[in-house]
This record gives sequence, C-alpha cells and structure tokens, in this order.
Amino acid sequence: MRLLPFVLALTWGATGCTAAPEQAVDTAVATPTCGGPEARRMHWVIDSLMFARVEDGVSDGFDLDQLASTAGGADGCGRADFTSPTGVGGIDNAFGEVIPALENTEFVAAEALINDTIRTGELMLLVSVDEVDDPTDDTCVGVHLRRAVGEPMLGTDGSFLAGQTMTTDTSFQGVSLPEMQIADGSVEGRPVTATLPVQVLNAALEFELIDGGVRLDQHEDGTATGVLAGGVDIATLLRVATEEGIAAEVGEILDSVLGIVADLSPQPDGSCAQLSVTFEFTATPVYLFDDE
Repeated sequence: MRLLPFVLALTWGATGCTAAPEQAVDTAVATPTCGGPEARRMHWVIDSLMFARVEDGVSDGFDLDQLASTAGGADGCGRADFTSPTGVGGIDNAFGEVIPALENTEFVAAEALINDTIRTGELMLLVSVDEVDDPTDDTCVGVHLRRAVGEPMLGTDGSFLAGQTMTTDTSFQGVSLPEMQIADGSVEGRPVTATLPVQVLNAALEFELIDGGVRLDQHEDGTATGVLAGGVDIATLLRVATEEGIAAEVGEILDSVLGIVADLSPQPDGSCAQLSVTFEFTATPVYLFDDE
C-alpha cells in the first residue's frame, strides 16, 4: 500500500540569536549569526509515529489556542483542556478522547500501517539541527526537515540502526528554520502547518494539522522523541471518512463524536470547526551523505 508524501511547512519565530553588524543602509535589519568554528550538524530519522493518548486528564502536546478551557466554559467550545506530563496546563488533544471508541474498528490499524511504511523506506522524514555549539543549550541553531530515500538498515527487531548514513531526497522540498534555540536538549516551535498521511486499509488519508507545534527532545543515548500537534478540519475529516473506502462503522463513530469533542476554531453558532490532534514520534540518530 502506498502512503502519501509527508510534507511539513513550518514558520517559527526567531529568538535569542546574536546579531551581526548592521548593513550600511538605513532600512537594514540585523542579520543573526549562529554557530562558532567548531559547530556541528546533528541528524535524526523519524522511525515511528503514533497518536498521543489521553490518560487520566494527562496528554503530551501543546496549548494550541493559548486558552485554559474548562468543561462547559466559554472557551474551546466548552471542552476541558488537559495537563502535560510535566504539569503544564491548557494542552489541546481532543482526538485523544476519540481513540478508545475507534480501537475496536479497522482505524486501529492506521498506526501499524504508517510504521510499516517507515520501515520499508517509503516514508523517512529527517530532522536536522546544524550550527550546534552545545547540543544541550544553544541560543542559535538551524533546524531542517527533509526526506531520505533508499532502504533503511534495520536490526533483527525491525528497528532502525543508529549511525547509518542516509541519502537526502533531492526531489522533496525541505524546510529550513534558522535562529532556533535548544534548551535542556529540546527544540520546539510554532506555529506549524503539516500534512500527515494516514493509511487505513484501502484508504490513503491526509491529516492537515493547522496552526500547530513541534518538539524534538534529545536523549543521552543519542535517540530523540517528540510531538507534532495541530488542528484538523472536521468537515474535511468526515468527508474523507465517508468517501475514501473506510468501513462504515468508522465513519459513523466519527460523525457522532467529532462535533461533540471539537475544541478549536470556534464558529458564530457556538460550534468548533477543528479538532486538536497530537502525534508522538521517536527518532534514531543518523548521518547524511551530504555531510560526507
């Protein structure tokens, strides 16, 4: 089964960078500079992608609407927000509440199919950070999102082997984000607009995440984890669910619950047009032939 391309288009605000001398024109804007003479590049390939669950009011993700919504309140269409594992409030992940209702349908196969496609090399997203002076705390680095091509090297357990060298897909228009920050080993930013593919049996679906966020967390063994979140247009999701060959039971469940749990993009009639969704990912450190 063919999975649709994974596309990310991100625009993140710049903070905390050292400015170069102003140009000799009145309208010049200071040009930020990142990385010293010993700066290096770091690369990861996303090796798994899954929907973030909600457990006892706790969910990873972002405060997408910058509101701390409560059940029955005036914000977020009256849907209560969640708390992050670190205790941050206002987290939006309404789709996490829908997952239990879908786990007895064919929709549950979506995650396995996505990850099968990653392991076969059809969908390998690269996350790179360059101009790195300190991988733990650095006030100015560049972040790049690209795709790799070829067949990945896997271990006997089917996991990606760390340290392998990958080739960049030059036909894929990547995204470069200068002037980012690493804080305590993490890089995050928003807003994010992302189109993510989801394969459910014979249906190739696309989740377009709107005004979301992304975070990459480094670990001591060199691997990384992270989250990618945003709003999904309910009307589009329901149309795909009813027109793309998904089992009728999935469409019926979505039709009955999405409008109830929707929590983003409030409309004049009091309803919400978008549903917040959060994906969690893991990533393996790799090298690129570009660097070699």
